[in-house]
Amino acid sequence: MSYQRLEELGGIQWPCLDENDPGSSFLHGRLWADPVVGPRAPFTPVEHVPALDTLTKEFPIRLTTGRRLDSFNTGVQSGRFKSPLRRPETINLSPEDMSEYGLLDGDIVSVSSRRGKITAPALTDPTLRRGLAFMTFHFPDEVDTNTLTVDAWDPKSGTAEFKATAIRIEKGDGQAHGGGGSSAKVEANV
Repeated sequence: MSYQRLEELGGIQWPCLDENDPGSSFLHGRLWADPVVGPRAPFTPVEHVPALDTLTKEFPIRLTTGRRLDSFNTGVQSGRFKSPLRRPETINLSPEDMSEYGLLDGDIVSVSSRRGKITAPALTDPTLRRGLAFMTFHFPDEVDTNTLTVDAWDPKSGTAEFKATAIRIEKGDGQAHGGGGSSAKVEANV
């Protein structure tokens, strides 16, 4: 891909194999060719290993962490811009768990793991099943979610096991104003 070709064509979709290649409509299109062009995608079967941080009576809920659409790449590239989707950090719980703990949207809860404790506003998320909670790590100044997460690493991929933390929820004394923010706090177990 030369700069001249990029300018002339208004961009070229990668992969582009040589100076005359028009580019590809999507990254792995070669795998759908008949016959397949080049080597097949490398898949390696692995044995299932359960999460290191096990659920118990003391820590009965599985916390999974991730990103929200409005904070692409943890907000590094989007955090300086206003978004109608952006809201303060919450701990999202299933309707069943919200009911079981006697929680309403905006209620402040204490969230504890074997590594630390934070507070955050609760929010009903009907897409979650009972026993599964969701938080992001987008707003560490508001809620340092990673205080809760385990330091285990997958030996094959080298990725952290952030998506499998055993936690417990306890109803707090207050309610959040506008869904969270300044009422959140962090305590780390040392």
